[in-house]
Amino acid sequence: MSGKQIEAADEWLGSRPHLVAASIAICGLIWRLWYATHTYLNPDEALHYTVAAHPWYGLAGFYRNAAITTHPPLFIVALEAVLQLGRSEWLLRLVPAVAGVMFPWSVGLWVRRLSGLAGALAAQMVLTFSPSLIDLSTEVRGYTLAFLFLSVALVLLEEALDTARTSYMVWFHVFLYLAILTEYCVIWIVASMGVYALCRLWRHQAARGLRVVWLLGQTGAFLLCLFLFYTQIARLSRGDLQAAYSTWLRDMFPQSNDSPALFALRGTLRQFLYLFQHRWPARVAAIVFSFGLYKLWKGKSAVHVLLLALPFGLAAGAAIVHMFPYGPSRHTSVLCILIVAGLGCAIQSVAKNRMLPVLTAALPLVIIWNLFSIDLGFAIPRDRRQLSSMREAVMFLENTVPPGSVIVTDQGTDVMLGYYLGCPSFEFYDSNDFYYSRRCRGLQFIAAPDFQFSGTGPLRAAFIQARARFHSDKPVWAAAGGWHIDVANPVSDARPFGKAIAIFQESDLPPISNQP
Repeated sequence: MSGKQIEAADEWLGSRPHLVAASIAICGLIWRLWYATHTYLNPDEALHYTVAAHPWYGLAGFYRNAAITTHPPLFIVALEAVLQLGRSEWLLRLVPAVAGVMFPWSVGLWVRRLSGLAGALAAQMVLTFSPSLIDLSTEVRGYTLAFLFLSVALVLLEEALDTARTSYMVWFHVFLYLAILTEYCVIWIVASMGVYALCRLWRHQAARGLRVVWLLGQTGAFLLCLFLFYTQIARLSRGDLQAAYSTWLRDMFPQSNDSPALFALRGTLRQFLYLFQHRWPARVAAIVFSFGLYKLWKGKSAVHVLLLALPFGLAAGAAIVHMFPYGPSRHTSVLCILIVAGLGCAIQSVAKNRMLPVLTAALPLVIIWNLFSIDLGFAIPRDRRQLSSMREAVMFLENTVPPGSVIVTDQGTDVMLGYYLGCPSFEFYDSNDFYYSRRCRGLQFIAAPDFQFSGTGPLRAAFIQARARFHSDKPVWAAAGGWHIDVANPVSDARPFGKAIAIFQESDLPPISNQP
């Protein structure tokens, strides 16, 4: 292409930013829907379905059900609405998938106000095609819905502060409340937005009406947080939280010999690793982000830089006092919004307002990026999440395991099988320290208090409990799956569902002498 053709193409793109953004969103949605229709529900997804499908009576009954989870209740409301249409995997994942492509678009609108068209395009591309965010938005979780509400709130807050219109400030608080009611992880940006707005309102002597509306709205947000804390967070089992903090979330909290400053720095770098899922791009992005903050400070103000930087400090501080994890996981994935804002400011300063260079560089990189991303260990690997494997396992249970057989499961597997066998059990939430049983499809399931079996020792103990409770002369079976199959499947011909869930008889376990 000649220079004039490139200039004409750039001008055409620049005059149609919403068309470009819509095209990116459509591509991202198709990508997500493909995953949503080819992978089975993990234990957390099945758990959310179980809560939404459980009968409730009145608003108080609904909130009691929803508050049992470790998330605010709004996503359960959205899930219940979807259940009116059906219960297939792709339908349950539809809201997160659509929100997963809409919130990058909304973030792009916000970044455009901070920098320009090229920066907005870069921000949307990164959020839309990040491997970790694609995975997050193809699961039955409320994160991407919360990010959508939060990103709209960011746009509305900027508009309210720039135009001094109280209507925008009112709508900002509406979407802020929706974000708070969907996921707790947004609290770091919510707090930063409060400090940011306070600085701008009083620094520039905004109209009294605007300040009053903001103050009333912030009071409402604070009261909403207090309500959620006392009705849900304070009631969570401290033992369960400490167990998570000391096992699979252990690396996301400082240990006794860690320096708080070094932990905060390492945790912040891991936020970039989560977004990019490759170490070298993550390190480069952290440097580019720092440059973007400098350009934002020069182009806007130090207050804008505070809005982007403060949430990292708040999240790190919460982890240091063991309140909230800070590492490369979905728990702080909301910080990705701030990362792409900084990257957008840096890219805008290089590309100016030209969108063509950003698109030209991004399109091949997106494919390479997703092909060579690394597994961070916080999701079931895609090679064992195939829906066909789970269907084979269900068929095996229905057609091969004799009717009336006792099947021992861990809780993670039990809640998955409840969905796929069509008999979800709400007892899961009351079984932290004892075994519970139920009948489903002519089989007797007994779930151990383990969320997942950590080896053949706990599994053998579960077999003993099952025999003690059910004096059956029939073989006792095991179904172990969930996040990780820690119990090696001793049945060599268990494929093709062996990677999704291991199903075998008690007699197939290795001898006690072979146990680790």
